[in-house]
Amino acid sequence: MKYIYSCLLLCLCLFSNAQITIIGTVTDAVSNTPLPFVNITSSNGNGTTTDEQGTYSIVVNSSTEKLTFSFLGFKTQTISVGNTTIINIALEEDSATLDEVVITALGLERDTKELGYAVQAISSKKLTEVKTVNFLDNLQGKLAGVTVTQGATGVGSSSKITIRGEASFSNNNPLFVVDGVPINNETVFNFTNEAAAGFQEIDFGNGAMEVNPDDIGSVTVLKGPSAAALYGTRASNGVIVIETKTEKQRGLGISFNSSLFVDTAFKLPDFQNSYGQGNSGQFEYSDGLGGGINDNITYSWGPQLDTGLLIPQFDSPVQLSNGTFVRGGDTALYDGLEITATPFKSNPDNLKDFYETGVTTINNISVSNGFDSGNYRLSFTDLRSESIIPSVNLDRQTISAKLNFQPSDITEINSSFSYINSNSDNRPSNGYGSENANYSLVAWGPRSLNIENLKNYWQPGLEGTQQYSFNYTFFDNPYFILNENTNSFNRDRIFGNLSITQELTKKLSVSLRTGMDYSTETRQLRRAYSSNRFSNGAYAEHDVMFREVNTDFLINYKNQFNNISVDVFLGGNRLNQIATTKQSQTVSLAQPGIYNLNNAASPIEVFQFESEKRINSFYGITKLGYKDFLFLDITGRNDWSSALATPFSVDGTSFFYPSISSSFILSNVVELPNAVSFAKLRASVAQVGNDTSAYQTSGAFVSQTPYNSQPTFSDQNFIPNANLKPERTTSYEFGTHLRFFDNRLRLDVTYYNANTEDQIISLPVAISSGYNQQVINGGKVNTQGVEIILGTKPIQTDNFNWNSTFNFATNRSVIKDLPQADGRLTLAYSRIYDSANQTVWFQVEEGGRVGDFYGTGYQKNDNGKFLIDDDGNYISDDNLKN
Repeated sequence: MKYIYSCLLLCLCLFSNAQITIIGTVTDAVSNTPLPFVNITSSNGNGTTTDEQGTYSIVVNSSTEKLTFSFLGFKTQTISVGNTTIINIALEEDSATLDEVVITALGLERDTKELGYAVQAISSKKLTEVKTVNFLDNLQGKLAGVTVTQGATGVGSSSKITIRGEASFSNNNPLFVVDGVPINNETVFNFTNEAAAGFQEIDFGNGAMEVNPDDIGSVTVLKGPSAAALYGTRASNGVIVIETKTEKQRGLGISFNSSLFVDTAFKLPDFQNSYGQGNSGQFEYSDGLGGGINDNITYSWGPQLDTGLLIPQFDSPVQLSNGTFVRGGDTALYDGLEITATPFKSNPDNLKDFYETGVTTINNISVSNGFDSGNYRLSFTDLRSESIIPSVNLDRQTISAKLNFQPSDITEINSSFSYINSNSDNRPSNGYGSENANYSLVAWGPRSLNIENLKNYWQPGLEGTQQYSFNYTFFDNPYFILNENTNSFNRDRIFGNLSITQELTKKLSVSLRTGMDYSTETRQLRRAYSSNRFSNGAYAEHDVMFREVNTDFLINYKNQFNNISVDVFLGGNRLNQIATTKQSQTVSLAQPGIYNLNNAASPIEVFQFESEKRINSFYGITKLGYKDFLFLDITGRNDWSSALATPFSVDGTSFFYPSISSSFILSNVVELPNAVSFAKLRASVAQVGNDTSAYQTSGAFVSQTPYNSQPTFSDQNFIPNANLKPERTTSYEFGTHLRFFDNRLRLDVTYYNANTEDQIISLPVAISSGYNQQVINGGKVNTQGVEIILGTKPIQTDNFNWNSTFNFATNRSVIKDLPQADGRLTLAYSRIYDSANQTVWFQVEEGGRVGDFYGTGYQKNDNGKFLIDDDGNYISDDNLKN
C-alpha cells in the first residue's frame, strides 16, 4: 500500500508540473504604465493577451518553457519560466519598429507586417520641418504614387491630390479622415460664365488645407481599394488618414514654436526685350482704345526699344490748359491735347518688380498633461501669410484640443476637436480675363511697360470712379485689380468627434463615436467703377455652408486559439450631409464705392443650390493570424445611399463592397541568408465604389433670373437617371517588403491592376431635346502601376543618423470602353471667353488615357511647314488633335 501511495503522489507531481499557471503584469519601461493587449505566447503554442490593467494569465507545460512578449512599437522579449509562477515584465520602446505601426481604416492601429496591401505613413516631424500654409504641399515627393499639384494663385489656393493617378471621369479626390471621422475637402467656386463679362472664377482654398500641421501626429495613406474598402462608396480614390497628436508623457508640458519663411517668384517667363508695344513695328498711344496707332492692343511687336526713339505713351506727360501736367493715360481729364513723346525703353524687370517678397509667420503654443486616468493636449496656432502677389493674404487661427480619459478600468472616453477661422482681404481671380492681374502682365503685358508708373491707379480728381491704365480695351490696371476689385472671405469651421469604448468582457468590447464637420463662409466680391467688365461697378455676396455628421458603432471580439489569433470587428455608420451655396449679385452699382446689395442699379441675381444626402452602412472585418507569419483580412461593407434613390423608389440604393488580403512573413518560416533581415509577401483583391452627388436620379426645377420682379424657374439642364449606380472599382494588388543588413536597407515593391466600371457620365445630347446632357453609367478604365520605395541608413552611430527614402511610381490609366458610338467623350474644356475656336478640350477616347487634352492648331504641308494664306496668316486646322 505504501508503494501505491508513493506512485500516486509521483503522478500527481508530474501532472502538477505539466500544468503550471503563470501570472504577471506587463508595463511600459519608461512610464511604468500598464500595457493592455500585449501578445504573450509560450513555446508550447499557447497564447493570450494582457487585459486593460496589463495583467495576464497563461498555462505552460513545464518550467523549461519560454514566454514571448510582443507589442506594437516595443521590443519583443523572451523569458524562461524557470521555477517562478509570477513574471512581471517591462517592455522597452523599439525605435526601429515605431514607424511600422500605422493607422488604417476605422482608425485601427495595425502592424504593417500584418497588412496584405500597401500603405505608407509620414510622421509629424517630416510635415513640420519646413512648414507650409497648406500641409498637403509637404506630402509631395514623400509618398510613392501620391501626386500633389499646388494651386495657381499662391498662398491659400487649393492643392489637388491624387493617389495612383486618375481613373474616374467625375471624381478623383481621396477621402480625408481625421481621428476616425471623415472631413470635407471640396473646393467651392463662385458662380461664373464664359463670356468676357461677369465675375471670373476665384479659388478660396480646399478643405484639407485647414488641418493644422502642428496638431498632426501622423499621416497614413491608404492607397488602394483593399486598404480603403471599409469606407465603401467614398473610398475608390484612396484615403488620407490623419491622426492628431496625443500626449504620452506624464506631467505638465508646455511647447512653443515659431516659424518665419519668405517666398519669392521662383521662375519667371523668358521675354524678349528688343521690341515694345505695338504691331508691325508701329505704336503710338492716344486713348488706349484704338484712337492712336495700335494702342488698343498690347502685342510686343512694335518699334525697337532702347534706340533713342521718342513715342507718346500712357505714362508720357500731357500739359493741360491751366499749365498742370497729367499722364497720357488720364484720358478723362483732357481731350485732343498732345501727348509729349518720351523715350521708348525696355523694362526687362517689370514682371519681377511687380511681385513682392511673401512673408509667412506661424506661431504655435500647446499645453499637455498626462495623468493616471488619461491625458490631454490643448493647442493654439496663429498663421499670417502675405503672398508674393500684392494685396493678397491669408490669416488663419486654429484652436484644437484632444482628451483621452479612462474613468474606470473598462471604460475609455476620447474626444478631439479643432476650431478654425480663416479669412483673407483678397483672393486673386483665376483664368483668362481682365480680372486676373497675371492676364494683364504675364500674358499681355508689353515689354515697354513701366510697372512702377501704374501704382497710382486713379485718374486725378476721379478717385473711386475712373482708373488709370495702359490700355482701356481689354485690361485693367493690375494694381487697381488687386486693391479695388477684391475677393474677401471669412470662414468659421469646426470638426471633431467624441467616442466611448466599453469593455464588456476580457475579449469583447463595444465603442460608439459621433463626429461632425461644420463650416460657414461669407464671401464678398467687389468691383469698382471703370472696371473693364463692370463700367458701373458690381458686387456679390456668396454664402457657403457645409455640415456632415457621422455616427458609428463598432463591436470588437478578440481571442487567441492556440496558434491562431482572431480579431473580429462589426460596425455601422450613418452619414448625414447638408451643403448649401447662395450667390446674390448685382452687375451695376447706383453709387460708386458703396458695396451693398441695397446699392444695386440692376436686378439682383441669385444663384442658389442646396443638397442633402444620407448614407447608411454596415461593415465588418475579420483578422486572422497564424504563428506570427501568416495573416488574413476579410472585409465587407454595404452602403445604402440616398443619392441613388428616386422620389418613388429606394431600389438600387444598396451596394456591397468586399475585400480579402493576405500577408506572408517568409523570414519567419524559411531560413534566409544573413543579409536578409526581413521578407514579406502580400496580395489582395478588393472592390470599392465612387458615389454620385445628390439629385442625379430625378428632375428638379432651378431658380432663374426674375422677370418683372417675379421669380422664375426652369427644368434642370440634364436628363436624370433613375437607375443610376455608383462607379465600381475592382483592384488586384501584389507586393513584397524586404529588409537587408539589419534593417539598414529597405525595399518595398507594389504592382496593382484595377478596373473602374459604371463610370458616371454626363453624356451630351441634342439641344433640341431641351437639355444638354444626360446622366448615364458607362465606360471602363483600366489602371496599372508599379510603386517602389527604397529606404537606406548609410550612416548610423550613437550621435549621427542618416536616413534616406527614395520613391518611384509609374501609372497608366487606359480607356477600354465608352458608351458613345464614336468612342470619344468630352469631360470638360477650358476656353478663352466663349470662343469655341480657342478651346482646349479634356476628352477621353477608347485606347486613350485619362488626362489627354485635345485642341486645334494650324495646317502644315507634308514637310511639316506651316501653311500661310494670301494675307500672310496661318491657316487654321479645325481638327482636334491630342
